[in-house]
Amino acid sequence: MKSLRSWTRWGLLLLLGCMASACGLVRNAVQADRRDSHHLPAFTHRAGAWRTERVRMRDGVELSTRILLPEGVERAPVVLIRNPYDIRFLFELDCDLFARYGMGCVLQDVRGRLDSGGEWWPLVNEIADGEDTLRWLVQQPFIDGHVALYGMSYLGGTALAATAGQLPVEVKTVVVTVFGTDLREVVSERGLMTHELLTAWAAYMPGRESTSNAGAAYRKMLSHRPHLEADVASFGAPLPFYREWLTSLGPGGPLWQRSETEALRQSPGHLGIPMLLIGGFDDPFLPATLRTWESLATRDQSVMVVGPWNHLGQQSGAVKVSGVTDDLAQWGAVIPWLRHTLQGVPLPYDTGRVRVAGHGDSGFRELPAWPPPTQEQVLYLDARQAPAAPGACASSSLSAEPAATEAERSYRYDPREPWRSEGGARGIAFAFLRGDGVKPGPVEQTWPCSRQDVLRFLGPEASGDMRIAGRARLRLRVRSSAEDTAFVAKLVDVDARGRALHVTDGAATLRWPTVETPALVPYVPGSEREVEIDFYPASWVLSKGHRLGVWVSSSSHPMLSVHLNTARPWYEETTPVVAAQTVVLGGEGASRLIVPTETEVPATPVSSAR
Repeated sequence: MKSLRSWTRWGLLLLLGCMASACGLVRNAVQADRRDSHHLPAFTHRAGAWRTERVRMRDGVELSTRILLPEGVERAPVVLIRNPYDIRFLFELDCDLFARYGMGCVLQDVRGRLDSGGEWWPLVNEIADGEDTLRWLVQQPFIDGHVALYGMSYLGGTALAATAGQLPVEVKTVVVTVFGTDLREVVSERGLMTHELLTAWAAYMPGRESTSNAGAAYRKMLSHRPHLEADVASFGAPLPFYREWLTSLGPGGPLWQRSETEALRQSPGHLGIPMLLIGGFDDPFLPATLRTWESLATRDQSVMVVGPWNHLGQQSGAVKVSGVTDDLAQWGAVIPWLRHTLQGVPLPYDTGRVRVAGHGDSGFRELPAWPPPTQEQVLYLDARQAPAAPGACASSSLSAEPAATEAERSYRYDPREPWRSEGGARGIAFAFLRGDGVKPGPVEQTWPCSRQDVLRFLGPEASGDMRIAGRARLRLRVRSSAEDTAFVAKLVDVDARGRALHVTDGAATLRWPTVETPALVPYVPGSEREVEIDFYPASWVLSKGHRLGVWVSSSSHPMLSVHLNTARPWYEETTPVVAAQTVVLGGEGASRLIVPTETEVPATPVSSAR
């Protein structure tokens, strides 16, 4: 199975099969497909029957909890999954797979969702509820003393949250896919909200049940001003958790003052068990995934896998990596890891390593760390015309040396006509909003050359393949007529035909000019300020003969919220203001692009993520 679409296909087959009294046959087909496509060993057991219990939390709220053991087994190692989604049957299939390898599975509805009691408030309750659930679990007669915490996306968040509490000694490992513990960059890009992630997800998951027409709710939220009241416009009542996210877009917001948020952020540094961590270069949680790995106390015992995937484990866009299995679960890595940590089966791959497959690679490489050692290539934004590329828009130059004299390039930014996002890693709306989301990944760019509210710069042809690894940075000397505004940039790979593919992107605002800025800095309209845009982490091979380009504008909607060019928080504003934007080129402190390029490092090719 290649993606969530495949999961859904199997899920529908399972439901239809059940109607025809053939559930077992369909489940067998699903698991045989998983085993064979991920090159897993033969099954050792059959799955038993499900049973349900209500587990009481410390405040009296009861959570619906389902239990599955291998057939004929009274005590087994157990995988704990805590789930908010109403596609429960997909996670039941995961549990069924675990059972076929001799592991039990506990699948719990999180607080406020599905059949569990309490109020739905994303992540806030997961530390305490995870702690209480583990306290209950290790006392059950069916557990053999070995527990794994497991989950993808939000389910991975619940697993990580449990590690921020008091872990029983029975917990031996945690397995997390496309999530992380430091969510600051996930929530906000210098004060701009990640609509394609958070707003879309809130539209889908506003309360106990998922929204039946989340796409319509999402579109209505995007268009409503002030955005702070978009929840009432779409759902008839405030969403307190969403409003907390909105008011936490800047440094020091209420979400970051919560003890739960800080405990989650710091948990990897205190963790005493190994972790299997899986991420994707086109996934919005990648920065959080990487920071989790960097701060992990047990990194020498752990493994990180990062592939060319979006949030569903798919490769989307124009660049595909061969030899990589497209599946969010990555069973080829997960099943051997669980069998090793829970059952003592030897692990078929080394720990303390990172397995990476980036855009342009021919498969996975095993590295000591990611990003690997790099050297910085500096390219200066130059007012001189770049050599024409057939089919490409006219561009100014990216040069190895700064121009001695200053020049300026200006454009007019109207928030009522934002640039439509094309590609990138910041969204999950494509996964569940029926065509309303932006397609992620290395997507071909279709921005028309006729639009004047973008500055394009194009570098020379690459003399050989160049691997970009890590975060590129763009330092811009800018002025604006507005009291505050945004500058948004994307890197593109331009081939000999002029086709431009999205590589990575980033943004900064005048009042939040650098990532280290501890508090918003007032701006005087018309004054010059340097802003530094930190691009999304990327692993990209720029092929010989291709050119690296950078496009500077002031919007990328709906991946990021539209800045309305006022000093008020954009979500409180109702009236957009047109801004005159200027980028200063050349001279002292010239605007420049800093690209991390990979140096020679010991890398071992591997056949898969495992």
